[in-house]
Amino acid sequence: MNNDSNRGLWIGIVIVIVLVALGLWWYSSSMTDNSMTTDTTATTTVTTGTGAGTTGTTGTTGSGAGTSGSAAVIPVTKSSNDVVSIVSGLSGVSQFNALFHSTGVAATIVPQAGGKYTIFVPTNGAISQLPAGTISNMTAAEKKRLIQYHVVSGRAIDTTSQTAGQIQALSGDALNFNYGTNKIPMVNSSIIIAQYNGSNGTVYLVDNVLLPPKKSNI
Repeated sequence: MNNDSNRGLWIGIVIVIVLVALGLWWYSSSMTDNSMTTDTTATTTVTTGTGAGTTGTTGTTGSGAGTSGSAAVIPVTKSSNDVVSIVSGLSGVSQFNALFHSTGVAATIVPQAGGKYTIFVPTNGAISQLPAGTISNMTAAEKKRLIQYHVVSGRAIDTTSQTAGQIQALSGDALNFNYGTNKIPMVNSSIIIAQYNGSNGTVYLVDNVLLPPKKSNI
């Protein structure tokens, strides 16, 4: 009886050990499967996020939007004022406005003449980015040409219909109009950041000064 009892006890112990081993094996397999599922989901999320930055609707203003994003939206303000008055009333452009009037260019733009004009106005921040002395060292004639290079006479340019190419400025020099990333309208290397439609033309706020090409006779 003792031998039978001992044998039964050992059999019971072996069964318990086998059951515990099976339980541990099942738990380990379950954890491995869950870990793989989580990693796969994370990979899918990253892939989806990358794709959305390139072609997704919400990614049109992101770094990947230059490939297939929609056109940039330029804020437009309509005014009953003429372009000279609009320039005079803009904030943050006092340095250009001062030169616009002191060089006499503003006085040549007469609202009653019936002509259309386009004026590209760099911000004070844009002018401050120029190397020291760039404007202060210019002669009166050079300053006037600089401001005239920011004016197009005879037309009010509409960025929504304008094709890339050269446009003649009031100074007689060519401005290069084109579209950058996200179809952002640009003139030379300056980005157009705001548009103001007036009674006799259009005023554009730009983020860089338009420097006319150098001429040896000035």
